[in-house]
Amino acid sequence: MGIRFFSDRKRPVHLGPYPLERLRRRAVAPDLAAVPPMPALSFHRPERPESIVNAMGEFQAMMDAIRDGTVNPARAEIPDDPVERANHLKAFGYFSDASMVGVGPVDPAARLETSRANPEIDRLAHALRTRQTKTLASGIDVIMADLKESMEAPPRPLGAHPHAIVFLYEHHRDPDPGEPGSDWIMGAQDHRACLRATETATVIANYIRLLGYEARAHTPTCSDLDLNRLAVSAGLVTVENGALEAPWLGRRFGLAAVSTDMDLAHDAPLAPLSEQGAALTGPGWRLGMGHAKPALNRDPYARRRYVDGAHPFERLKRVETPPPISTSPASPACPSAPTCSPAPSSATWGRRCRRGPRAGITSARRRPALRKEGRWGPLSCFRTAIRKGRSAHRRRPQCREPQGGELFPGAGRGGPVALPGLDVVFP
Repeated sequence: MGIRFFSDRKRPVHLGPYPLERLRRRAVAPDLAAVPPMPALSFHRPERPESIVNAMGEFQAMMDAIRDGTVNPARAEIPDDPVERANHLKAFGYFSDASMVGVGPVDPAARLETSRANPEIDRLAHALRTRQTKTLASGIDVIMADLKESMEAPPRPLGAHPHAIVFLYEHHRDPDPGEPGSDWIMGAQDHRACLRATETATVIANYIRLLGYEARAHTPTCSDLDLNRLAVSAGLVTVENGALEAPWLGRRFGLAAVSTDMDLAHDAPLAPLSEQGAALTGPGWRLGMGHAKPALNRDPYARRRYVDGAHPFERLKRVETPPPISTSPASPACPSAPTCSPAPSSATWGRRCRRGPRAGITSARRRPALRKEGRWGPLSCFRTAIRKGRSAHRRRPQCREPQGGELFPGAGRGGPVALPGLDVVFP
């Protein structure tokens, strides 16, 4: 984790971790003919059975199988403003750790002549028809039934979806071949970004369908649209030297998208990176003025091994053996505190306590005032009582066994507060 000079706590969630709002935009639609075609991505690596990519393939196929579904016939009440709708959907994308989220039009040139299908879906469908569920987890039967229904549903052509929400997930640094645990994650950057973007797109598509609008997820392995062209139209990337480049990220990212007929406000396409100026390389970006990911700490693993994680847990103090967990009814905070008498009934409180609330003050509300601001110690409570004029030296009542977790037996339960070690009882 790098140094943070500025806070982003007041930054709206839908703006994301990168200052995309500061970039220059173009008022005219980009030329999609110059956009390179979407590359194919395979999760099948028989020559490397130890690779994590092989394990990702089945999960990717499951997400691709449920990328489309039934639309709720009753439309939900949602904001009428297309800008507010788009901001809500972007906020969920950033909540799901997307690096950038944009909304743009579905240009006819972005439709693929032949839809791309995940070859693993057929194998997964066969496995679901013949495999028996091996878990008793609650609700798993419903999940499996929905998955089987999606598998068996015949494919249908993409409808009139004029809007697309594009999710971009960046790559962290490539694993070093010499660092621990790198063997099975080498060469999985594209697959990791694809899987994470697919999950977000699939969830959002299902959510939009529940609202009563058509929506379908599109991924690098199963799509009806060209994700590269959608990303250019949504203002997330530009074409630089024949390849797609995202601001501050370069060419290291993965994409997924959701096409829908829900009316959404579009983001304007980006101007070329050469025209961005200080917004792209200036001190505001480098120091992180008002956004979460500046140049100093964009990649949490830039100077850390993957095995160590993104946070410096190795700096925390450790002990050789874990601390014992006390099962004694005595309080661990006051192990030597004497036990005190049980809380008296309301009949022994006196006439003022039995009379109930008066002027908005009750006995139950007055006692916790002794514990405000962490004043739990006996001397602190004693000083608080003296300051409020409530000190009363009385004979300490008969002791009793305290209940588990009590610091002062009787406190807050309707009884007098007896301070351990002192012959003082606070009413």
